[in-house]
Amino acid sequence: MSNFIKMLKENKKLSYAVNVFILLVIISLILKLDFSKVSQDSVSYQENEVKTESYVYSLEKRMEEILGKIEGVSSVDVMIYTKKTPVLEPVFDENISNETNIESMSDGTKREVNRETKQNKVILGRDNSVVERYYEYPEISGVLLVVKYSGNKDIYGILMNSVKALLDIKLNDIEIIVIN
Repeated sequence: MSNFIKMLKENKKLSYAVNVFILLVIISLILKLDFSKVSQDSVSYQENEVKTESYVYSLEKRMEEILGKIEGVSSVDVMIYTKKTPVLEPVFDENISNETNIESMSDGTKREVNRETKQNKVILGRDNSVVERYYEYPEISGVLLVVKYSGNKDIYGILMNSVKALLDIKLNDIEIIVIN
């Protein structure tokens, strides 16, 4: 081993070749690392955010469509603010089994033993991802309406009552801006 190190010190071309070989080994090890798990986690987080945004976005678009049908309203923009995001829960395949044993003791007494076993198995989709469903929608804490209105009726009262009835929120949580 000492002869090999001595030879490396004396022969510059051989030392460069060994250094390049070591560098190539390190690069090949780095390329073999699996980064797919990291990227899948970030993708699933982004998908959850997209699901949240799509829930609120679909509510806003439906509100705009419905309020746009009011006579005298030429355009409506709706913004809905929620306190939390929708909570996703995995779908389980649940298996419950009950077992009852009655034991007779030597002194004539009977003892009953009940045993319940519950197994939950997460259901996977076609791409081996967990099947999820919404079970709790976020609470709506505020609505902003920007309305272009050219009519004679009291549009504030109509819009306030409409939004309150559709989303079941307090009147104080609704803000209406009318543009002429």
